[in-house]
Amino acid sequence: MAKLSHDKGFLDLFMSVQKGERTITSLLFLWLFLFICVYYILRPIRRGLFLSGLGNEYMPIVYIGTAIVVGLVVWLYSKFSKAPRKILISSVYAIFIVNLLAWWQVFKCESPIASGAFWVWVDVFSIMGVTLFWMYANDVCDSDKAKRLFGIVAAGGGLGAVLGSTITASLVGTIGTTNLLLVAAGIVALTLGLFHVLEALNKTKKVAERVAAPEFEKAKVSSISGAFALIFKNKFLLLLLFVVAFERVTPDMVQFLYNDLLKSMATGRDAIAAIDANLERWRGMVEFVVELFLVSAIVRKLGSGFCLSSSAGLIFAGITMFAIVPNPIILMAVFHGDEAMRHAWFKAAKELMYTVTSRDVLYNVKPVIEMFVYRMGRGVAGVIIFIVNNALGLGAKGVMAAAGICALAWLYCGWKLSREYTRLEYEATRRALEAQLSDDRVEELTGAKQTALAAKP
Repeated sequence: MAKLSHDKGFLDLFMSVQKGERTITSLLFLWLFLFICVYYILRPIRRGLFLSGLGNEYMPIVYIGTAIVVGLVVWLYSKFSKAPRKILISSVYAIFIVNLLAWWQVFKCESPIASGAFWVWVDVFSIMGVTLFWMYANDVCDSDKAKRLFGIVAAGGGLGAVLGSTITASLVGTIGTTNLLLVAAGIVALTLGLFHVLEALNKTKKVAERVAAPEFEKAKVSSISGAFALIFKNKFLLLLLFVVAFERVTPDMVQFLYNDLLKSMATGRDAIAAIDANLERWRGMVEFVVELFLVSAIVRKLGSGFCLSSSAGLIFAGITMFAIVPNPIILMAVFHGDEAMRHAWFKAAKELMYTVTSRDVLYNVKPVIEMFVYRMGRGVAGVIIFIVNNALGLGAKGVMAAAGICALAWLYCGWKLSREYTRLEYEATRRALEAQLSDDRVEELTGAKQTALAAKP
C-alpha cells in the first residue's frame, strides 16, 4: 500500500489532471494538436518554396515584411476584439481555410514573389491561431490550473508537430507541396469544428471569476495605443514585452544561419521540404514526450525563471561553441534544441504569466504583445541581419555575435519577469483569499439572521 501511494505521488508530479478537468484538458490538447499539425505541414512547404524561389538572401526583407503585415493584422483585430469569443475565433479560423484554398490555386504555377508572400502569410497564420488558442486557454484556467495543465496541453503541440512533419515527409514526394495545402485546409476545418464542441460544452457552465493582481483590476483597454500606454507604465507588462521580443529576434538570427546550412544539404523545394520535415519530425517526438511528462514538473519545481531563460542560455552557449568549433552539427543542435525548449516549458511558463492579469488585458493587450511585438521582433531581426551581413559585410560571424548579445538580454529579462510574476501572483492569491473569507463571512451572517428570524414566534 505504501508503494502504491508513492507511485501515485510520483505520477501526480508529472501528470496532475484532477477529476473534473479531464474533458477541458483533452479538448484543449486536441485543439492545439490539430492546429500545430497544420503548421508543421506548412513550415517545410514554405521553406522549400522560399529557398528554391527567392533564396535565403531575401530573408531579411521577408522578416521586415512580416512585421509590417502583422502590424496591420493586429490593428484590424483590435477593431473586432470586443466581439464574443465564439464569433471572433470562428471567423479567424474560417478565413484561414479560405486563404489556404486560395494559396493552393496560386502555387499551381511557380512564383518566387508568391513564395515570399506565403512565408509572411504562414507567420500571420501561426501567430494568430496560436495566440487565439492560448487566450482561450488562459480564459478558462486560473494560475493553479495553468501550472498543472499547460504542460500537458502543450504536449498536443508536440504531437501535432510529429504528425504534421510526418505527413509532409511522407506525402511531399507523392502529391507535391501544392496539394498538401488542401490537406492543411481540411485539418483547419476539423479544428474549427472542435472549437465549436468546446464552446458548446462551456455554454452551460458558469465562467469563473478571473482574480487578477490589484494593479490590473481597473485596467481598461480599447485600442492599440491604449494597450501600449498600459504596457509602458507597468513594469510586469514591459518585461513581458521584452521577453517576447527577444524570443523572436534571437531565434530568427539562428534560423538565418540554419537556412544556409539546410540549403547546402539539398536542392529543390521538395528535397529541402523533405529534409526539414524529417528533422522536425524527430524533434517533435522528443517535444511530445517532454511536454506530456516533464513540463508541468519543470514549471513547478524549477520555476518560471528557469523556464523563461533556459533557451536563451542554450543559444548563447551554442553559438559561442560554434564560433570556436564551426561544426554544422552544433548549429543544427542549437536550432532544434531552442525550438524544442521554447515549445515546451518556455511556452507554458510564458502563458502562465497572463494568469495574474485581467480578462481585459488578456483579450486586448496580449494580442498586441504576442502578435504585433512578436512579429515586429522578426522585422528587427531582419534589419539586424541586413546591417550586419550585407551593409557591414561581417557575414555569419557578425550574425552570431548579434544573436549572442540578444540572448544575454533575453536571459536577464526572463529572470526579472519571473520575479515580478511571483510578486503579482502573491497579491492575486491574497486578494482571492480575502474575497473568499468575505463571502464566507457574509454567508455566515446571512445564515445567522435566517436562524434568528425562524426562531421568532
